[in-house]
Amino acid sequence: MIKDGNLAIRHITRQDLATLVPLLNDLDVRGEYLPGAITSPRTYEKNFDSDGLSNDSHEKLLIVDLENNILGIIWHFKSVPYFNAREIGYTVLARAQRNSGIATRAVRMLSQYLFNTQLINRLEIRMNIANLASEKVAINCGFTREGVARGANFVRGQHVDMAVYALLREQAMTA
Repeated sequence: MIKDGNLAIRHITRQDLATLVPLLNDLDVRGEYLPGAITSPRTYEKNFDSDGLSNDSHEKLLIVDLENNILGIIWHFKSVPYFNAREIGYTVLARAQRNSGIATRAVRMLSQYLFNTQLINRLEIRMNIANLASEKVAINCGFTREGVARGANFVRGQHVDMAVYALLREQAMTA
């Protein structure tokens, strides 16, 4: 578990699935910028049974408060095989907690953890160019905008452009 004050990032447990899966399958809760596909609860259970939603190529973690309430989810994965990098994704599922800095704190915590535990040189965040809240998270965490991947993601019936932000190890260590 990674803690910072009243916020923590931790692995998902089997008991969490009963609360988490309905949140992830509620498109309104998940938000307008993530792909609109829903996943069967059984598929989540099978994936959890196979690796606990954590392996060398990807890891999904919960963002929780001190009472262990699920506030959001954050994940990292190797997106480009030949990059010495991980991509970070996140969403705040607790609507009342949006725009309160939770995603920024979680990204900072995860970034520090990844740079301290893995031999990677680069973290990336990619977001729909219309997602100004996510862009703010990247900027506030010290990520630098590197460009736009045009038409790179399919979200709710249309291809959208994705802004690409990155944070290098040397930047994180001097910040």
